[in-house]
Amino acid sequence: MLDLAKIQSIAQSYSPQEIFAALVWQRQFNEFDGKEVITDLSKRTDLWASFLFTKPIFAPDENGLSFGGVIDTLLAMANYRPMPETSIIHFIAYPADTLYIITENQDTKVSELLDLGKKWRADSVEVTDGTNEDYSFRLQRRLKTRLEGSLWGQDIRQDRDAVIVSYWWD
Repeated sequence: MLDLAKIQSIAQSYSPQEIFAALVWQRQFNEFDGKEVITDLSKRTDLWASFLFTKPIFAPDENGLSFGGVIDTLLAMANYRPMPETSIIHFIAYPADTLYIITENQDTKVSELLDLGKKWRADSVEVTDGTNEDYSFRLQRRLKTRLEGSLWGQDIRQDRDAVIVSYWWD
């Protein structure tokens, strides 16, 4: 059941980025500590333009693994039930394990984000700029074109190239 008044209030009060930050904040599993990640990101807003916390996205995805992650997320949200802290049954509110950050294609920013991956004890940290050899040439070209000049400045002459830094926790 959706409480429309609550949804309207949240939508008017918070940006999509704040809503995703809340999802990250809630999660803690294995070596992942969402509160630590959001605290660090809030202190270093100069390093990132936006982030998304979700299941991993694979490209190419010949085995449908990305779609499987979407199904896992949909099922977890469909089956979620609020439970008191004393309950032995606990549901995963949002079963993400991969954080994607878009940042300016600038060595110092990327390097600092890679260092955060070590601090956060991520099992895997990767940078995607559209030239990954695992992607087909066609996909590489499409990604590279999409990331070039994609971070807007005050005017078109200030647009900056972007890269994606992804962090995965097992």
